[in-house]
Amino acid sequence: MEAMTRDFFEHQSRTLNALYEVSRVLGSSLDLGLVARRCLRALSDNLDLERGLLLMPTLNRSELGVKASFGLSAEEQQRIFPVQEGFLGKVYTTGMPIVVTDPDILETHEANEIRQLCPPGVPTILIAVPITLDRRCAGVLVANRYPESATMVDEDLKVMKIIASLLAQTVQIAELIQKEKEVLELQNRELQEVLAEKFQPENLVVQSGAMQKTMAMVKQVAGTEAAVLLRGESGTGKTLLARTLHFNSPRRKGPFVEVNCAALPSSLIESELFGHEKGAFTGAHVLRIGRFEMARGGTIFLDEIGELPLETQSKILRVFQDGTFERLGSSETLQSDARIICATNCDLEAMVREKRFREDLYYRLMVVPIHVPPLRNRRSDIIPLVLSFLRVFMSKHSKKVAVSREALDFMQQYTWPGNVRELENTLERTVVLATDGETLSAAGIPVLDRLFPAMGGGFSSLTTAFSAPPAAPSFGAHPVQNDPRSNAFQVPHDSPRKPYQRAILTREDLEQALAATNGHQTLAARALGVTLRQLRYRIQQLEMEPRGFRK
Repeated sequence: MEAMTRDFFEHQSRTLNALYEVSRVLGSSLDLGLVARRCLRALSDNLDLERGLLLMPTLNRSELGVKASFGLSAEEQQRIFPVQEGFLGKVYTTGMPIVVTDPDILETHEANEIRQLCPPGVPTILIAVPITLDRRCAGVLVANRYPESATMVDEDLKVMKIIASLLAQTVQIAELIQKEKEVLELQNRELQEVLAEKFQPENLVVQSGAMQKTMAMVKQVAGTEAAVLLRGESGTGKTLLARTLHFNSPRRKGPFVEVNCAALPSSLIESELFGHEKGAFTGAHVLRIGRFEMARGGTIFLDEIGELPLETQSKILRVFQDGTFERLGSSETLQSDARIICATNCDLEAMVREKRFREDLYYRLMVVPIHVPPLRNRRSDIIPLVLSFLRVFMSKHSKKVAVSREALDFMQQYTWPGNVRELENTLERTVVLATDGETLSAAGIPVLDRLFPAMGGGFSSLTTAFSAPPAAPSFGAHPVQNDPRSNAFQVPHDSPRKPYQRAILTREDLEQALAATNGHQTLAARALGVTLRQLRYRIQQLEMEPRGFRK
């Protein structure tokens, strides 16, 4: 009697220890496999349950596979058990626990199934309990024990039921996480498809000869692993071309990681690019993954690479050459599996001469340089861009705005020192300030030169080369002159008209100019200080015939 009492209290103590260990494990991780493995180990350490496993149904729920195990070999972990036959299938389908003390009394296929779970040549008792969620079986918890163990089978079964009910909460969380993961993966695939479609070359506005040459180069190198350097003024669309390169490459399903080197302070840029270990410097409280690691299997885009500090340039060069780097505070060498695309609006050649940019990195960047032309050199793209942006902003701001031919002519002749970015922002500003249903005139396009006239001279370096030639003597009662900032015909400053208000060419003005130039439209346009297109448009409006002025 005393021995039985001692065994009972010993078993109760070991049971409480096992449940305590399991309760600690349940909150340690959201990984179901890891939590189940630790629970099985706690059972083995405290209750002599030597081997254990957690079985979960496959996707079609026709078989049970090993989700976690303790004490099984790698080969045994690969086994699967059919749901429609065997005693494990009965536990799963009926939701009732089973204890097998003698496999020989079972049917042949059930006995064989048990022998697969037990150590060969060793008599064992097998306990299997269901993991139940919302009146359905979500898995099966299985454990072995030796007959000569000091613990009692009935008590072990109770403990297994308790642990199965505790594990059910972790299983439920795992299922919710899996469903959320599947939804996110589906959304990610759909987003990738949308982006891949959006950044196809044929969906971009490419009508000018200069931009067609650029896109031909983009198409040629997109499918390669070569490093690309996009060169051009700010706002020309280098980021758009970098995304086009990525989504038309074999890495399109991988991440596209963008780094604006000019926006990061020199003290943090290495941490951003390469990551850091916990405690690497003051404030490094946790391990940080760098951008090169984030871009593994995809593309990293280093925008404004000319702004990198010299000490960082040497480390970037190493990544270019060897594909290796280390996190700050670590001696472990990591491999970079990311295609590198760079962009700059700097004069790298001048920076190399001035020792502000490493010469070896310069030559490494110039594997495939692609020039992105400014908007003033691709004027045939302006009107398609205007119409495309207007559709977007009218939908965004719920307005309908029409654009006159005069306004389109003005926007096509304006120099756009901020390139496509300035055009996009100007059109959004136009739609926001316009009234619903308004037809925009040239005077109603709020370019920055009109909003901030004092800054007009600041753009002279960008517009001088593209301004119209000096105007010849003007004709008519209201002579017009060329404005180098806008390339639009303007009234003189001594006129009562407001700055940037376009003069109206009368029939008399045109007749005098055409008569003086012997009907030569190009010379007449130059004399009037307007473009040839504007002159022809006004002639068409007035239904005039320039040939009648030829002598």
